[in-house]
This record gives sequence, C-alpha cells and structure tokens, in this order.
Amino acid sequence: MDSVPNPSSTFGIELIRDYVLTDLLGTDYRQVIYWAGKRLAREFPVLSIEEVTPFFYEAGWGQLELKKQKGTSATFLLTPPESTRTERPAGYFQLEAGFLAEQFAKMNGCVAEGYAEWQKDHVQIMIEIDPKDPIERSV
Repeated sequence: MDSVPNPSSTFGIELIRDYVLTDLLGTDYRQVIYWAGKRLAREFPVLSIEEVTPFFYEAGWGQLELKKQKGTSATFLLTPPESTRTERPAGYFQLEAGFLAEQFAKMNGCVAEGYAEWQKDHVQIMIEIDPKDPIERSV
C-alpha cells in the first residue's frame, strides 16, 4: 500500500460527506453517519482485524493502524487522505467509528460502540465492547 488514494476520488467523497450529507442531515449528521458506518460493516463484513486496514485503504478512508488492544477496548489511529478543506464537520469520522464498532461486535458476538476524535494530524478511534451484552445471531 505504498500509493495514495487518487485526490480526485477523495474530493468526490468530501463533496458528499462535507456538503450534501451535512445539509441533508443537519444536527443529526453525527448520529446518522455513525449508524451508516454500522450498516456498511454489515454489508461488508471482515473476518479478522487484519482485514480492516486494507478495507479502509480501498474505501479511500485512509491508513488505519491498530495502536492498542487490551481487554474490552481497542484504539486505532487513522491517517485520512489529504483533505481539500482545512476543517471537517463535527462528527465527520463517526462513519469510520461506526464501521469499526460493528466489525468488533460481529467478531466478538457482543455489542460494541465506537467514537472518533480528531487529533492534530490523525484521528483516534476508540472501540469498546460489552461482553455482558451479547448480540443475537440470526440463523
């Protein structure tokens, strides 16, 4: 993965996420985009945590790195593609947080929640699973 995503495709993603969705969803943007990430994870499941990084790259979401995993929590660092904007809307990276939370939920068989926070030059995504809250598996 030594090449970077095509800037023109990044621009298209930003147009939709930064302008269209924020206008359509207004104050609900953060919550809706998070649940959209969970929905994407159900449509594009991964079998292991090792498969998540290539998925992020292929989706144009950036370079993802598992920084720490201990007990019921995991911390990821996401270096997003270079933006055409200096600022991104509040909650912008909740899509990625929702995606990771749902992947962890499926892998662990219990509810998982995620939260993304912008930090200087990267995004920190924290995932917390709740082993006391199993998810029902459909047959």
